[in-house]
Amino acid sequence: MTATDSQPPPSRCFFKIPATFRALTFPNYRYMWLGQLGHSAAIWMEQVVRPLLMLELTGAPIQVGLVVAVRMAPQLLFGLLAGAAADRYDKRRILLATQWITLSMHLVLAVLILAGKLAIWHVFVTAFVAGASMAFNQPARQSMIPRLVPADALLNAIALNTMAINIMRVLGASLAGILLVFLDYGQVYLMNAIIFIYVIWATARITLKETPRTNRLAPAGMAPNLLHDLLAGFRYMLANPTVLHLVGLALVIFVIGQPYQQVFVPLLALDVLKIGRSGAGGLLACVGVGALIGSLAIASLQKLPRRGLILMAAIVAYGMALLLLAYSRSVWLSSAALIAAGILTTAYNSLNVSLLVEKSAADYHGRVLSLLSLDRGLVSVGAVIAGVLAQFFGPRIGLGIVALACIAMTLLIYYLAPPLRKIK
Repeated sequence: MTATDSQPPPSRCFFKIPATFRALTFPNYRYMWLGQLGHSAAIWMEQVVRPLLMLELTGAPIQVGLVVAVRMAPQLLFGLLAGAAADRYDKRRILLATQWITLSMHLVLAVLILAGKLAIWHVFVTAFVAGASMAFNQPARQSMIPRLVPADALLNAIALNTMAINIMRVLGASLAGILLVFLDYGQVYLMNAIIFIYVIWATARITLKETPRTNRLAPAGMAPNLLHDLLAGFRYMLANPTVLHLVGLALVIFVIGQPYQQVFVPLLALDVLKIGRSGAGGLLACVGVGALIGSLAIASLQKLPRRGLILMAAIVAYGMALLLLAYSRSVWLSSAALIAAGILTTAYNSLNVSLLVEKSAADYHGRVLSLLSLDRGLVSVGAVIAGVLAQFFGPRIGLGIVALACIAMTLLIYYLAPPLRKIK
């Protein structure tokens, strides 16, 4: 089934939409994108509120780390299963189910907090359920995008989807901070639940018609099921080295490079730049600004040659930005380095997802993209490594080691995986 078979033609508008936003002319994609705005706003608001709530309940920073780990654990536990489900079942229904579950978790917390009945275990249980919901949401959403736009608009659509996330990365987190000045935690969670009503409405407006697929790699003579789909996905990916190379390259940025935000930026703000907690928040906002710029830049491109080389060059440049951050003693120079890091990670992620979709068969999109969920789940492992480096070597040398590791690992992959650098 092609994208053009499963969605209506572009909408007619009274004004010319810039090429940067071309994918938004397709009604089904537009509804998905509008839903992504609301979904991301609620998720980023929740990521601000839940740690603060846990600190108020326990006063123990270690509890905050544990609740973050519980929130991320479902990515590792259910990531591949979620990909198989996205390939087998109706993606729109999966999205609706996960959105109802997330809405319910926000509503439960809101009621418990407002009623004065909240216990610590409630926060952990709802974090795990919400994390499981997200684990199934992401592969379904990402693998749906190629069915909502034609192939020549795919990179644009993926970049705009990333842009929606990054807009709310800045606005959603800022909104949560402002609301907490006037509202209680329970009222913010209630607002999140209301936002998800809008998200569900937008998703329900998508008119995607899935067609039955063939499970080409299921064992002969056996009825296909979810387990067979999962095994078939493994066999498909093992037989497709380009996919494995792309996923392996993503491990460099997710496991080695990505934890710098949680570990090194706060330490640099407090111990090196001496700008305090609010300054640390400002530095992290610079990453969001860069991510938004990177999303718009990729969305504006019509065609990109030598994409394999560009992917690896982006990680090398990202490592250099982290190296600059590690040895900067200027707030302005550090901010510039973080904006550059945000641009490079977003451009890399958009390009990587589009290549994984392009280089894999449509029947396997969910399972292939679910591997990125595993990569994201391993960010917590990278955070532990980063914490050890910061503890023994200090934030500057520790981040310098991380930066050099990103560059060295990418150069090693360049020499060991010739097919990757030859991707057009």
